[in-house]
Amino acid sequence: MKFLKLRLLAIAVIGFAFSGTANAQATQNIDVTAFVPNVCIIDATTENTMTFDLSGVSTATLPFDAITTLAWRCSAGFNTVIEIGPGGSADQENRQLLFGAIPLNYNLFTDGTFGQIWGDGTGTTGTVPAVGTGMSSVGTTIVFGRIPLADAQAAVSGIYTDTVLVTVVF
Repeated sequence: MKFLKLRLLAIAVIGFAFSGTANAQATQNIDVTAFVPNVCIIDATTENTMTFDLSGVSTATLPFDAITTLAWRCSAGFNTVIEIGPGGSADQENRQLLFGAIPLNYNLFTDGTFGQIWGDGTGTTGTVPAVGTGMSSVGTTIVFGRIPLADAQAAVSGIYTDTVLVTVVF
């Protein structure tokens, strides 16, 4: 009986020794990387139309102004600028709305003082900063438009249009 107990004890010790070997381990690190690019988009969900109301042109004493809002989304921590192209006139400092071939001078500005033409930053034009706060956050800025009074008063009746390209530079 004593021999049997010793034999069982020996089997248990051997089993324990092998079980420790079976639980041996090897380790390896895995490098994990995330690439978050600088991304900006113009928010297409907003209505990007500017309409001048010249209905009071015969009694006006001031230029005709209009505004619209641009919305964008940029990666957090990424700062850039927004440019506005020249439109159909191909001259960002002297934009024109057209009724057929009849022009009506106007321009777009970076703020409500109408002191800085909004363009691509060349010549006398400036740009507007776009600060990235994350793709889930919408940034906005107002585009200010102006038709000089003399041009509005000299315009023939009709619907004048122009299309300008807005670019977030990144």
